[in-house]
Amino acid sequence: MWRVAVLCLVSAAACADDRWVRFHSGPFEVYTNAGARAGRETAARFSQFRHALGYVIGDQDLQPVLPIRALVFKSEKERASYGATGVLLGRDRFAILLASDASAVPRGVLRQCARLLLEANTARMPPAIEHGLIDLFSTVEVSGIRIALGAPLPPLERTKEWAKVHLLATSPEYYGKLRVLLANLRNGIEEGPAYRNSVGKNPADIEQEAARYLAAGNFPVVPISAKPMNPERDLLETAVEPAAMRLAFADLLLGRSSQAAYEALLQEKVNLPEAYEGLGLLALREKRNDPARELFAKAIEAGSQSAGTHLEYARLESDSVKALSALQKAAQLNPKLAEPHFLMAQRENDAAKRIQHLKAAISRDPRNVVYWQELAEAQLAEKQFAEAAKAWRGAEQAATTDEQRGQMKLARLAIEQQRLDYEDSERKRLAEEKQRELQKLKEAAVAEVRALEDRFNQGKNSDPGAKVVPWWDGPQPGGRVTGVLKQVDCLGKQFRLVIEGENRKLTMLLMVDPSRIALAGGGEQSLTCGAQKVRRIAVEYFPKVNHKLGTAGEVATIEFQ
Repeated sequence: MWRVAVLCLVSAAACADDRWVRFHSGPFEVYTNAGARAGRETAARFSQFRHALGYVIGDQDLQPVLPIRALVFKSEKERASYGATGVLLGRDRFAILLASDASAVPRGVLRQCARLLLEANTARMPPAIEHGLIDLFSTVEVSGIRIALGAPLPPLERTKEWAKVHLLATSPEYYGKLRVLLANLRNGIEEGPAYRNSVGKNPADIEQEAARYLAAGNFPVVPISAKPMNPERDLLETAVEPAAMRLAFADLLLGRSSQAAYEALLQEKVNLPEAYEGLGLLALREKRNDPARELFAKAIEAGSQSAGTHLEYARLESDSVKALSALQKAAQLNPKLAEPHFLMAQRENDAAKRIQHLKAAISRDPRNVVYWQELAEAQLAEKQFAEAAKAWRGAEQAATTDEQRGQMKLARLAIEQQRLDYEDSERKRLAEEKQRELQKLKEAAVAEVRALEDRFNQGKNSDPGAKVVPWWDGPQPGGRVTGVLKQVDCLGKQFRLVIEGENRKLTMLLMVDPSRIALAGGGEQSLTCGAQKVRRIAVEYFPKVNHKLGTAGEVATIEFQ
């Protein structure tokens, strides 16, 4: 093992001594020592590949979770010396190893690139559709700015899933309709309505047609409108420094050779954050968590701009404040990452904020069934039944097995009964609260009556000669007149009293609301309109002149004498 690692390290050092140049297009970058032409053609090929996939599924800005770097060597022999094939997950990006003398990008690489772009940008679709799409794009052909879709798979690899998607993508009858079908499926519409709304047929009809199509073996290749570009103008060549090239080889994370390269970079005091990050990932791969956490901390201290480093540090750090800060930084550095938001939701006690974090995670990774489950349960705990049902529906779509989909569906169907149970319990609770409130009012009324009775009884038992003082907390009348009631004028619902005082002077007072006037004294205590028989009265009033009616105040009490 050590001998192989040393050979890889020697090979990497030799490659690093070559002149490497770089080309960049969208999320793809190409490093090559095979000359500018090879690098530019590879960059254009991947750019058109991404454009073609986006054109078919209806999304023209497909972005992987991490950027993708292709290392294009001079020869297949040189590429094979690394012993790695396909798409590798490196330190901070995916990596592809290619050879300039190969006739085309391997189908396995194109298949993996299609899967990465679909998984990072679309909700889960039925497995047959996704497998068919990925197989269809594994044979896409790009020549300059020309794109050809539909080159057939080898006979033994042709499946009914591939044939169905090939039919929908290349047949004139369905041209342009596949995009609508995929949009319906991505939005969670059931297959029956999705097919009828897009291609005008039931899924079973398409399946039978695809079976005949596969058996016939006639698979046309169709052109796709290419992305407008001039490779010479749009894909600019830049040189790659030797230290950056050594880092690129180390970032392949090929075990001992990568470790030795990172350590050499640290000794040279170059690429410090990246070297610490790489060593941390290698330690993490070996399950040496404490050294990994320390290395990630050193990378952050050295100014790491890798979201993955902050995320891994947060996973390993026990200090909740430091971990939360690292998660926030990871989310800021790579807005495509879903896991920082999910882990922040796990640490959040506020229900509303937790739901917000979970929604953010799902918007970035709608294929993660665990995220949907957590959201559904969080919303259910807050009695958000309609939203929880939608989340269970999302979990059902994200599920990868029939058994899992069945579990999610049962959870979704149970929501309605939970809603009914909750509403019934709420009705009972509100009825009980209303009954308790009514009982409190009754008890307060009884207590008030008993208090009045006690006050009355206390008055009966007091000294008969003592003056009874009326109980009143309101404003006290400021005027008083004693004399003979001469006349009562009826003014609608109001009365005007004309009283002749002891000095023979007339005083007119207004009774605004006769029903609220306190009457006291003996004899008849009623008032009638017109002239009055001789009756002496004492009236307390609130001074308030009414020039229109000629009154001096408003009556408060009347005592008949």
